[in-house]
Amino acid sequence: MSDIQFRFASISDKHAVEQLLTALDLPHNDIDQHLAHFILAESNKKLIGVIGVEAYGSIGLLRSLGVGEKNQKSGLGTALTSRMLAYARTLGIKKLYLLTLTAEHFFSNKNFTKIERSKVPDVIKSTTEFSSLCPGTAICFFKSIENEILHYPHDVLNMKPVVSGASMWAVSLTNTMFTYFEIEPNSSFEKHQHQNEQITYILEGELFFEFDNNTICAKKGDVITIPSNIFHAAYTKDKSVRAVDAWSPVMEKYNSARSTHK
Repeated sequence: MSDIQFRFASISDKHAVEQLLTALDLPHNDIDQHLAHFILAESNKKLIGVIGVEAYGSIGLLRSLGVGEKNQKSGLGTALTSRMLAYARTLGIKKLYLLTLTAEHFFSNKNFTKIERSKVPDVIKSTTEFSSLCPGTAICFFKSIENEILHYPHDVLNMKPVVSGASMWAVSLTNTMFTYFEIEPNSSFEKHQHQNEQITYILEGELFFEFDNNTICAKKGDVITIPSNIFHAAYTKDKSVRAVDAWSPVMEKYNSARSTHK
C-alpha cells in the first residue's frame, strides 16, 4: 500500500464519499454533519477507501467503513480502522460502537464484541445512523479502546493552535501524556504553574524558560525538567522551535486542545 495516501476529509469531498458509499450500499444521508471526522484513503488522487467516527464525549460511533471493490482484501480496511481507533483516542473517545450488515467477520477479528442494541448508550441510539439509516437487522458491536495498544501514524496527528504563534498535538494514556509543539519566533507562554510534572526535549531552535528571576536557554538536544507547581514562563526569540513534552499526570487543558482539522 505504498502508493496510498491517507488524509482527513473536507466538505469538498462530500460528493466523492457519497459516491463510494452508494456503490458499497452504505448509508450516507447525514455525512455532511460528520465529514470533519472522516479519514480518506486515496490512490493517484482517487478515493478508494473511507471511515468515519461520531464523537460524543468519551463515547463514539464508528461508521462508514468502506473500501472500493478493486482494493478489497488488500489490508486497506485494516489500515483505515487502525487509524480511526488512534484518531478516536485523540478525541478523548474511550468506547466505540458500530452497526454493520456485511462486516461481522471483519470486526470480530479486530476484537470488537457483538452486543444487543438494548445495551447501547442512549447518545448512540439517538444518532441518525443508529435510529433510522441502518436497518434493525444490522449487527451491533462494541470495543473499549481506553487500554488498547494503539499506533498513531503521522497522518492522524493534527496540529491545533494553543496560544498565539504556537500549535500542537497531544496523545495521552490514563496517567501520562506526550505532546509535540511548533512555536513561531517571538511567541510566548505567559507565567503559569501546574501540578503536572513536565519534561521538555528541544528538537529544533531555542526555547527560553523563565523562573525565579532566572532564564535558561534550551537548545536543540537539551532537556528541561519542571517539577509540580513551579511558576515559569516560556518564550522564543528570533528562532522557531519544535519541542516535545512528557506530562504526568495528564495535562487536561491539552486534552481539551485535542487535534482537529477543517
